[in-house]
Parts: sequence; C-alpha cells; structure tokens
Amino acid sequence: MRLSEFLKRLARDYLLVLAGIVICIVLLNQIYILIYGLDASKFSLGFRQIYAFMICALVGVLPSHIFDFFANPSEKGMRIRILIHFIIVEAVIIVFANMMGWVTGVSASVILALEIAIIFGIVQLLVWKSDLKVANEINEQLKKLKEHVQ
Repeated sequence: MRLSEFLKRLARDYLLVLAGIVICIVLLNQIYILIYGLDASKFSLGFRQIYAFMICALVGVLPSHIFDFFANPSEKGMRIRILIHFIIVEAVIIVFANMMGWVTGVSASVILALEIAIIFGIVQLLVWKSDLKVANEINEQLKKLKEHVQ
C-alpha cells in the first residue's frame, strides 16, 4: 500500500470515528436532557471536550491499521482480524480514558465500552456499504466486458 493511500484511509477512518463520537455524545446528552427534564442550554462543548473527542478518535483509529501491511487474508481471516481489532480498540480507548481521568469506575467504563461498540458497528456498516458499492461496480464492468467479448 502506498503512503498516500494509507494516509487517505487513515484520515477517512479518523473523520468517521470522530463524527460517530460527536453524534453519540449529542444523542446521549439529548436522552439525558429528556429523561431528567433539564435545560438544554446548560450543555455545551468547550475546546477541552472537543480536543478530548479528537484525541480519543485518533487513539481509536491508529490500531485499525495494524493489519494493513500483512498479506491479504481469506474471508474468515478478515473476520478474525476485525474481531482482534475491535478488542484492541476497546482496550486501548478504555485504558487511555482511565489514564486521562475522563472515565472512572466500572459503570462508566462499561458505558464507554458500549459507546465504542456502537461507533465501531456504525463504522463497520459504512465500510461494508462502501465495499458493496465497489463490488457492484466491478461486477457491472465485468458484465459489460463479458458482453463485449461475446
């Protein structure tokens, strides 16, 4: 893989994860406001929180490229890589958040783990949809080529 492709994938994944974090935080705050009947104007994000989200997204994305430089695996091997990646991302982010003091206690760590799982699932769904689109385009081109040859 060329460096430019690697950096493009890294940036795309980073922005997807960052967007997922922001969306989850907004939705969770909205649910919290509705449940407890609080004033929504009291909830605002400062630079410190935004930078925290950005750092967390970066820490979450970096392990995703562990397997980029190995040979192409089978479908089963790819699923195992995704599972290993998910476990590594969960562990790295939870340890990082605890070290930074953003999360303390078991219940907060469990909530963070669930948020990570949701974001990971959304990102995997988007990647799958993108791969499906590319596969369909390749199949269409192959059909056109087959018709042209016959």
